[in-house]
Amino acid sequence: MTDGRFGPPYWSPGEFPEVNGYPRYPAPEMARRHAWAAAACAEAGVDAILVGGSTGPLETSVQYFTNWPAQVPCYAILQPGEAPVLHVRLWNHVPDARRIAAIDDIRYGGDTPREQAEAVAAELVARARRRVGMIGSIPHGDLEVMRVQLPDAGFVDLNDAYQSFRLVKSEAEMVFTRIASRMNDAAIAALASELRPGIREYEVAKVIEDVYLGHRAVNLIHFSLSTSMNDPQVVVPHQYHPDRLLEAGDVFVTEISTTFWGYAGQILRTFTIAADPIPRYAHLHEVALSTYHAIVKVLRPGATVGEVLDAAAEISEAGLDIWDDLVHGFGGAYLPPIIRTRDARGATHPDEFAYPEGTLLVVQPNVIDGEAGVQVGNSLQLIGDAAISTQTYPTELIRCG
Repeated sequence: MTDGRFGPPYWSPGEFPEVNGYPRYPAPEMARRHAWAAAACAEAGVDAILVGGSTGPLETSVQYFTNWPAQVPCYAILQPGEAPVLHVRLWNHVPDARRIAAIDDIRYGGDTPREQAEAVAAELVARARRRVGMIGSIPHGDLEVMRVQLPDAGFVDLNDAYQSFRLVKSEAEMVFTRIASRMNDAAIAALASELRPGIREYEVAKVIEDVYLGHRAVNLIHFSLSTSMNDPQVVVPHQYHPDRLLEAGDVFVTEISTTFWGYAGQILRTFTIAADPIPRYAHLHEVALSTYHAIVKVLRPGATVGEVLDAAAEISEAGLDIWDDLVHGFGGAYLPPIIRTRDARGATHPDEFAYPEGTLLVVQPNVIDGEAGVQVGNSLQLIGDAAISTQTYPTELIRCG
């Protein structure tokens, strides 16, 4: 399934702590996260923070503060000077939460969302909270229940501050990110070995997930497109694999993120199936790869959104366009700034925004020409005076099959 350079073992013994047989974020790392929450309370003038949600493709807030990867919506309450509390829905999930969570106070949330919302509200009342910060995913119905129970309370959205905090990754976070990235590399190596005429696009999911499912990781995304190079019909990877049969002369493009304990890198590559790239696709990939390198060259701590947009100008100058976002923050969420090109909606942040040290982001030019498109990219961390890729698989266009 791999070429010998990519594949297990994906981590070394002792690379991360394990408790009760499960990975755990280190105690100093959890203390850092809770210290940020206490500082956020002071800055926003709130008495406590309510963290909600279940661990999903781009939502890991409860896991981030507790180490518990909730499968249904749960709530953590963080209050300066007090021990954090985790409310867990579904009675059969409570034992594992107690084994896995890195906090001690684990409570049963209730049989229904309403019961859990009422239990959380009762806990906030008991703590005499009058202003509550909110992080993560909190359903409208739950919030309405809490408002009834706390009619005098103010609820303050802290997600912007939280996303800015999460944009920067600590070394402990990067341990998990690098493990996930090694699995991404192995998935691309497996595709290079296995893609061929005669398999259906949805069958590719098994090739990818077989790489890591036996190594404690799960799928975040594996998007794909396949289309004839001579008669292209698709420019950007599908989120859901269609039943199209791969044929000789196809192009295949994929975007893969494997999740290891709440963290993921990202890799994007383009393949041709049983054929060399025709000139149109060779040119698209050349521009995409050149743009990728131009952006990576300017990225460093302190690099600005404006510098990234300037580096991306090659796409428009070549008379081409993009469909997918060009650059975005990553790791536990799809994080701003989100950047495209100056001719394609610009960016969510002004040119003057400067990336802080430790930022994890993805550079992923999806260069298109009419109905033809390619994509290449990696997740990278901004450290020292450079952008260091978490991926090592070569970026060239890959012929297989």
